[in-house]
Amino acid sequence: MGAATKVCIFAPVHAHTDVRVYQKEAKTIARAGYPVVLLARVAEEQAEEQSRGQLAIESVPRYKNRLQRFLLQPLMLTKILRTRAAIIHLHNPDTLLLGFFLKLLGKTVIYDTHEDFTQRIQMREWIPGMLRTCIAGAVGKLEAWAGRVFDAAIATQPDVAARLGQKSVVIENAPIAAGELIERAYAHSLSLPKPHEFRVIYAGTIGRSRGLLEMVKAMEYVNELFPARLWLIGPVHNPEGLEEAKAQNGWKYVDALGSMPQERAFAYMIRADAGLITIRNIGDHAKTSPNKIFEYMRFGIPFIASNFAAWREKVGQVEAGVFVNENDPQEIARALAMLHDLPQLAREMGERGRQFTLNEYNWEKESEKLISLYQSLTSQGQPLVRGVAP
Repeated sequence: MGAATKVCIFAPVHAHTDVRVYQKEAKTIARAGYPVVLLARVAEEQAEEQSRGQLAIESVPRYKNRLQRFLLQPLMLTKILRTRAAIIHLHNPDTLLLGFFLKLLGKTVIYDTHEDFTQRIQMREWIPGMLRTCIAGAVGKLEAWAGRVFDAAIATQPDVAARLGQKSVVIENAPIAAGELIERAYAHSLSLPKPHEFRVIYAGTIGRSRGLLEMVKAMEYVNELFPARLWLIGPVHNPEGLEEAKAQNGWKYVDALGSMPQERAFAYMIRADAGLITIRNIGDHAKTSPNKIFEYMRFGIPFIASNFAAWREKVGQVEAGVFVNENDPQEIARALAMLHDLPQLAREMGERGRQFTLNEYNWEKESEKLISLYQSLTSQGQPLVRGVAP
């Protein structure tokens, strides 16, 4: 296999515009000289707009329920094989069984997991409680087996990479520092008027586990002191939690904008005064790479984040935001009030964060690990990347 080795990135549960799958990994691999076909959830007309150069995008068969997700596996396999790719880059545990079959067919297979699914499955309310532990354990064993059988594995967390074995590498969710996506975000931000009130943003999955109720309550407390509003951007994880949030007094200070293209979400960040990421300490949240913190930092706004030890260790020394008790809306409100009352401090925090992501921690640097992994897989006589990256 040489530099022109074709790659199929298979991410059936992700939108084709997913930041990590498309904006970061797919574009990086294509720029490195590999023809890439990304199979993800996309409308066909959108795929034609996004496909360019070395990177083509095709839609996967859509499923109506979770059972169909597995019943459609043979059709998914056919879709992968039709790409005639030599390297198959699989995302998330749904694809593991296909990966084992692809290995039997002689394909080079990479497994890529963005989270610790042995913990995330424990949070799936639609799975009966008695089954969650069993399913989580089975997924962990399948991932460990994949780490031995597949050619390489990628994780965002060191403990997950360790479970995947010696062929794994940690590639974190560092923010994109420059390029077309960032340029479009700044261009779009010019069409958004600068709000007169203090403007807070949360961009990400919306639900109880992501601190939705606490954020809304904090907005009620803040508005007792000064006018403030919250931009709420992203898909809804649990509708029940959203309805509960709407019933709170603080909801009148929330602008729920739904899901939107990444550059538009970034444009709202540019216009915001502070970014919230006060997710609850359940599942693997406290160990995740805090992607949203880094995005806020990239666009020069101070963050207010859950007081997780791993997050403090990662970015606390930058002094680009405030860590709070994520379960205490009043403490969240006090942090917002401090940023409002001390605008110079807020600007300094935002600038320190921006400089950190531009100069020290960004996808442009982190992506070198991904390129190195692909080079090791496609160079004759070269060993696979070994060991867990720091």
